Amino acid sequence: MIGSTFGFVVPVMAEPVVIQSQPDHVSNSSSRGPSSSPGPDPAFVENLMFQVRDLEQQVAEQRGLVEELNYQIQILQQEQKERYVDLDQRLLTMQQQLDMQSVAPAEREVSTSLSESAVSDEDILAEYNAARDLIRTRDFPGAITALADFAQAHPNHELTPNAWYWLGEVHLVSREVTQAQAAFETVVDDFGGHAKVPDSLYKLGVIAQQQERGSQATQLFNRVISDYPGSQSAKLAQARLDSN
Repeated sequence: MIGSTFGFVVPVMAEPVVIQSQPDHVSNSSSRGPSSSPGPDPAFVENLMFQVRDLEQQVAEQRGLVEELNYQIQILQQEQKERYVDLDQRLLTMQQQLDMQSVAPAEREVSTSLSESAVSDEDILAEYNAARDLIRTRDFPGAITALADFAQAHPNHELTPNAWYWLGEVHLVSREVTQAQAAFETVVDDFGGHAKVPDSLYKLGVIAQQQERGSQATQLFNRVISDYPGSQSAKLAQARLDSN
């Protein structure tokens, strides 16, 4: 009777020991698991953030380039239209002069001079357009040669500032920054009242910004905004300043 009583008590006392030891083991294992996992590498995170900022900057620059190209296309189309309208008007005027029944010798001499001038302007326009066609076909070395020859052959022509400006653009696309800067500076210094001056000032600011000459870039952008308010170049300059 006594033996059977002890046989009944022992299993009861042993069972809680087994039940209590299992949760302790699981708890200790789970508490040690997470502590062994390393956190993200700070250098890796910083590198990712730098790459994101760099991509954002590239996207902003590409958007600005698209805006510039659209603006340049509009200006080119307008210039082309004005040039042909002006040429047609001059040819019409000369034709009317030639149709006059009596022309004094002095007037005849003036008419001949005007005719030669008109033909010369037409040839010059064809020469300029041929240089621009080289840009459209991405023959940049050929375009550089043609535009430089045009500017040298016609230093005082009304299209010469345009030739200098596009010469700067082609040099810039070709990563010839020094030559590009010189071409844009020629427009600003030698053709102060021309429509390409604000565009050239803006491009000089872009070059200064790319070369990390921040104060000079800011000065050039502000000059575009103050001297040519409302122009497309002023809007692009303001966008550059706002992005810094």
